Amino acid sequence: MADAWRSYSGAPEPGTAICALDDVPNDDTLCIALDGFPIILVRRNDAVRAFVNACPHQYLPLNHRGDRLISADKTVLRCTSHGAGFAADTGEGVEGLGIGQCLDPIPVRVNRLMVLIGATP
Repeated sequence: MADAWRSYSGAPEPGTAICALDDVPNDDTLCIALDGFPIILVRRNDAVRAFVNACPHQYLPLNHRGDRLISADKTVLRCTSHGAGFAADTGEGVEGLGIGQCLDPIPVRVNRLMVLIGATP
């Protein structure tokens, strides 16, 4: 479900600023709690994707045991608790306990070098 992220407690409103684009390292991730709402940001150049930071296997944050989430080839996000792997561009489960699961995507956009919730201006 594309809007599943809205069902989480504390889901921010569209248009809410998350952080500056420069806060998200290129070809890497940034885990942030926005007023308690857990978000994973994945950046490739100026393209940013976001997911709820909750592994669908046990709903622990993917960075529960460390902040190195992205694979060496930058294509897989890995849960640090039990190794479930998810495609960095779609959140679809691709390895281990991630297969058949999916991270909940959050629509984001970059506006004036800020990353914002929501796909509409």
